[in-house]
Amino acid sequence: MKRAFRDAAAVAAVLTVPALAGGATITVSHSLDAARPGARVVVPFTELARVAPDLRMYHVIVRDSKGRALPLQITNYEHDHRGASYDDLVFQYDFAAGEKSATFVVESVAQATPPDAPCVYARLVPERYDDMAWENDRIAHRMYGMALNTASAGGEKLRGSGIDVWGKRVTYPVIDRWYAKGHDQFHQDNEGEGLDLYSIGGSRGAGGTGVWDGQKLWTSDNFIAARVLANGPRRAAFVLSYAPFDAGAAGPVSETKRFTVDCGRNFDTVESEFTFTGAEATIGIGITEHAPAAGFPPAVLTKDPGGRWMSFWEENKDGGLGIAVILGANEKPAGFAHEEPAKKPGNGNNLLLVKAASGTRVRYYTGAGWTGSGQFKDRASWETHVREHAVRAAHPFTITVGARP
Repeated sequence: MKRAFRDAAAVAAVLTVPALAGGATITVSHSLDAARPGARVVVPFTELARVAPDLRMYHVIVRDSKGRALPLQITNYEHDHRGASYDDLVFQYDFAAGEKSATFVVESVAQATPPDAPCVYARLVPERYDDMAWENDRIAHRMYGMALNTASAGGEKLRGSGIDVWGKRVTYPVIDRWYAKGHDQFHQDNEGEGLDLYSIGGSRGAGGTGVWDGQKLWTSDNFIAARVLANGPRRAAFVLSYAPFDAGAAGPVSETKRFTVDCGRNFDTVESEFTFTGAEATIGIGITEHAPAAGFPPAVLTKDPGGRWMSFWEENKDGGLGIAVILGANEKPAGFAHEEPAKKPGNGNNLLLVKAASGTRVRYYTGAGWTGSGQFKDRASWETHVREHAVRAAHPFTITVGARP
């Protein structure tokens, strides 16, 4: 029996491991005429287990119509369960322009498949005041843990739940290498690998959130707990939890954020769940606005007329940097806003607004692109990428799973 469901949106060398009987087929379709390079396909493992109960984590190959094996990962977020009870099968495929459907074969193999070289990484960094840092082959980020907002941090003490950006010139992992250099050292590009080029302080950075009351953005403190769910090779996922914080008329609010990081993508998927006393609140997803750098053109804020995305481009001595946030397909846009802090004029938060019900997840995508990476040459190329991602986010795949003939 085939089952269809919906999901948000590199071909490797062919493996020669002999297949066992059974397996499954996966048909992925979409409605866009444009190409979808590096499209992410996510299939709940329960759907595969219905038709192929013999599938196991390291004994699976996914092949496209040409017989090529695709890089994949089976996620297992709850490691202590008994038996083979996994979460998702994740792989990527390049849809050509006009290719609106593709069918893949899932094979069960007796021999364990060798590991792929990881292109994602996420970890808690207790040696640096409980930072949470993550990266893929294109860009890196971090957020601040509670230890940074305690007396033990001394002069570095900081309250902030925004998202930092590290620009990468290389595809290999840099997080451990840069922390080993020392905090001040990775603010300089001494090795030609890139640098932490983005200042956020206590602002929203690249996609931090808060509750907007029409005048003020109420935000959480630094996260109090972090849990890594998956750490590659193709997907990393982690959850950050925040203590309840005051949100004015909305009362006390608590927040949990879940991040999903995939290979080859400048955008991460974020699902923020807010709990509050009312039925609905307005959430602001922010991008930090910096004071213009001397000798460089003014920053440019671009807003989607439909209220579904926002992009900010600025330039300084380190190059041009684009930051964007995009709403998920099912979210309710609520316009835009700007919050200007009283203490540091010119360093405000540009806000993309969305309506949220208590206890439900707000899905959005946050990402960045740097000219120093070689991926984007200017604002126009970055905004083209943002628009393309927004269109794909609004047109998720339809996926059908069936038994292999």
